[in-house]
Parts: sequence; C-alpha cells; structure tokens
Amino acid sequence: MTAQKQEDLLPLLHPTLETVFQALEKAGLRWCLLRFPHKLGSPGGGDVDLLIDKADIKSARRILGTLGLIQLRPQPCCVHTHFLTYHQATDCWIWLDIVTELSFGRHNALQTGAEGPCLTRRRHLGTWVTLDPDDEFWVLLLHCILDKGTVAPRHMAKLQELMGEARTDGPLAQLIESICPDGWSLERILMCVSSRDWMAMECLAPSLTARWMRHHAVAPWKILIRRGLSLLNYLVKVRSYRGLSVAVLGPDGAGKTTLIKDIQESFVLPVRSVYMGLTGGLLRYIARLHVPGLVLLSRLLVFWCRYLRAQYHQALGRVVLFDRYIYDAMVPHPERLNWLRRVSRWVDGHACPGPDLVLVLSAPGEVMYARKGEYTPEVLEDWRRRFLALQNSISQIEIVDSARRRDVVRADAVDRIWKRQGVLWAKNGDLHCAFN
Repeated sequence: MTAQKQEDLLPLLHPTLETVFQALEKAGLRWCLLRFPHKLGSPGGGDVDLLIDKADIKSARRILGTLGLIQLRPQPCCVHTHFLTYHQATDCWIWLDIVTELSFGRHNALQTGAEGPCLTRRRHLGTWVTLDPDDEFWVLLLHCILDKGTVAPRHMAKLQELMGEARTDGPLAQLIESICPDGWSLERILMCVSSRDWMAMECLAPSLTARWMRHHAVAPWKILIRRGLSLLNYLVKVRSYRGLSVAVLGPDGAGKTTLIKDIQESFVLPVRSVYMGLTGGLLRYIARLHVPGLVLLSRLLVFWCRYLRAQYHQALGRVVLFDRYIYDAMVPHPERLNWLRRVSRWVDGHACPGPDLVLVLSAPGEVMYARKGEYTPEVLEDWRRRFLALQNSISQIEIVDSARRRDVVRADAVDRIWKRQGVLWAKNGDLHCAFN
C-alpha cells in the first residue's frame, strides 16, 4: 500500500480498528496489516488480515480481549486465529484474521520463514502499520495463486499498483527465485503481472507448489500431521463454542417476526428460528383430543421436541431465536379460564428450561394496533405492561424499545445478543473477552 493510498484511507478507518491498532502499537508488539477487506462491516464483507510476531501472540490475544473482541471457534485444519466484534453505532461487524507465519497453499504447508524480515521491514504511517510495498506485492501474489487459485479483480488492480515497488532482492522474491519451475524467473513473473497475463500466473501455481514441496522437503506425511494436530485442537475447543438461545417476546404488533427475520439476515453467526409459542403447529390438533391428561402430556412432548431441536442447533454453534416462548403462559389470557386451563397454562409456562436471553419488545399500544389491528390499543397496552412485569421473575429479560426505526431496533438487538454470546463463550471456555 503506497503512502498516498494510505493517506486516502486513513479518514475511513473504523473506530474499532483504530483502537485495536493503537493498542497494539502502545504495547510495543511487532505486527503489520497484510490485507484490508474490500467491503468492511457486513457479515460477509471480509476480514482484516494481520501478521503478528509469534512471540507477541499471547499479548495480542489479551489486548483484543480487553477491547471486547471475541476469539471465534477454531476451524479444523486452520492455522488462522479469528477475532470478531460488533460495533452498534456504525452497524459494522469487524473481523480480524491473525497469523503468526507467512505460509500458503493447502493447510498452509508452504512456509516462507520470512515473517521476521517482513516485520523488520514494515512501514508506519499514522495508525497504519503495513508491509514494505515490495513484500506486500509478493505476499498478495502468492496469496492469490496459491491460496485462492485465481487473481480476483480487486487484487489485479492492487498488484498493478504495487508493480512499481516490487523488487527482486527482497526475502520473498529470493525465496520464489530459488524454487521457480523451469522456464520461469522473477523477471517473467513481473512481466506477466505488468501485462495482465493472469491466466499464466494461475497456471504457474501447480508447478510452483510442487517445486516448493520438493525443495523444502514438505512430505505428505508432514501435511497429514499438521492437519491432524489442527483437527485435534478444533475438537478440544469446539464444545466451548455453544450457540446462544434467545427468546423474542411481546404482544401482537410488537415486531417479533420482523426482528427475527432481520437478525437472521444480518447476524454474523448462523441463526435458526424455532417457534416456541403455546399455539400453532401440532398444538392445534392436540387441542382437539379433549382428553385432559393426554392433551397435557402431548403438549409437553411438543414443547420438548422443539426445545431439543434448539439444543441441537446450539451444540453446532448456531444462535437459536425462539419465536415466542412458553413464558407467554405467564401473561394473563384475554379470556376467562377455568381452574383446569389455569393449571394447564402454569404447567406450559414451566415446561422447559429458560433460554440464555429473553428480549421483550415494547411499543405503545397505539403503535402495535397500527401495525396489526387485531386487538384494541387498550388491550395491547395492558399486555405490554404484563410482559414488562415478567422481568420481576425472569432474570435474563432485557427490554427492547421496538417503537423505533426498524434498523435501529435490529442493531440494538444484535448488539445485546452478541455481547451475551461472548459472555457465554467466556464462561464455557478459555476465552479472553470483556464487555461493559
């Protein structure tokens, strides 16, 4: 990244990233930025790639934890460490992908050993700390052809931009020269980039990989051992990364369905919705049995089937959003109930363990009536007060003002869910995260 380009991007640096970079610098860590995502902020917008000296990685994890970033569940056979946080004010997801070595190819088996020289040659410009432009060129080129197998359009432009800074005497260039296949040289590689012959660069990847493995004695059994150790690390830690369960409650018109849909579309972790209300689904048919004991047992069976389905998704690290919950039974029914139905509702309301978080959506009766119009504003307002009163008996309840704009409500709920997910992970595993 040239100095001019960096200066152009400095005003766009996200507040979270600026805080992270400043903290790493203040602690005296040896680090630098490898790549910046092409679409910062969205769940699939890409991650910020950082190279950190292996001797500083423990300090880096501690610093990121104190800043509220959460270390994500490790992926099998992956040497990368991912950290993530959500910034509510800008509605941005911030990914950090941290590596301690410059390695490429499948399972990162093609190691360069150039981390130390590259960190020594790094450049400082304000908050940014980047690779020397020469190193940045060769790292990006190897990333494209060895990791991705293709040169993306955005990387084509970047490689062209860095061409003027690329040299043949740097640590990475010298390594590539020592393993170039027959008929290839650094000059030919630079010529292909200059002439935009990307197909030739992509065709170079298989022969370069084979030559690299032979030259550095990267035997298949070494790759298998590396993969096995990574997989073992994944299996050891996977149980600590259980997904959160969240119940979304509120009267008709509070915005439950809309909020659940918005969270599913914008949350960075996989989300599953499970209906957990007192009506609907099989419960409609069970009510026709008219056999009190059988009806009660059948309802409990349905509730527990739904609950166990949610447990399955949570075990896989997914966030479960309960559309309504059995807690609806704790809110007075609009009709007058006999003693048998009152007992049945009490049993319904205590049929399953509570979720990790309960979000009660609160909006004035007039607002909810304008949205659906099924009940009068007075009835809806009374129900709202009843739902708000649940916080006196259910400790995990949080109130969300759902009378605000749709995007504001979603950002508020996402922030609450993400923070509670981090607390859950910290409780279940050895994670270093802190939240206000």
